[in-house]
Amino acid sequence: MTSPVKVPTSRGWPAATLHLSIDSAEHTRRQQAGLGHIRDSHGSLLDTLMALPPGIPVPVANLTRHQQDDVRRAPDGILDLNLGLVIRHAIRPCRVTLATVRGTCTRERIGKAGAYAPVSPRAIVTPTPPRRDYLLTEADYWGIGVLLDHGDGELETLVTPAPWKPKRHTPAAWRFVETAYASYLKQSSTPDHAGEEARGRTQPD
Repeated sequence: MTSPVKVPTSRGWPAATLHLSIDSAEHTRRQQAGLGHIRDSHGSLLDTLMALPPGIPVPVANLTRHQQDDVRRAPDGILDLNLGLVIRHAIRPCRVTLATVRGTCTRERIGKAGAYAPVSPRAIVTPTPPRRDYLLTEADYWGIGVLLDHGDGELETLVTPAPWKPKRHTPAAWRFVETAYASYLKQSSTPDHAGEEARGRTQPD
């Protein structure tokens, strides 16, 4: 299940569209548990969750005092706490398959697309080919794809986005996908998008 969502610029990221691959099993589990995206209001819950192996009981006594506080105030649907044992159920609800910045290919937009290097592959969707060939070379050097939009829904690949592999899994990266998932939930709750998703379509970038 995939869906494109807009990045909330208020989060400090450049304006872009994130193309998400939704984990259908985790999405369904969260829906059944009444859990949406994880709001890490105290700034440490996801750090604690990453210290817990998913699906494996861990004695609460083995956790630090701070981790124990996080576990006890975690919203329903994230974990189970019983008889001194905690079991984490929540995993990342989606992954970002591509972040696209729309506009003519310039050094400024190459920089904006490059801001997403820590979290996903990235590309520029441009309505016209770059006026300077060196811009394609620079984009390719930084691993940023350049996709030419012909205006008919077809994108021509001028530069292929570099494959993205996380160097390590971090709480910050998990927070990012939870924010993206929140946008997905908000978008999919609108009647128009719900109808599109039911018909198996997603909006273009």
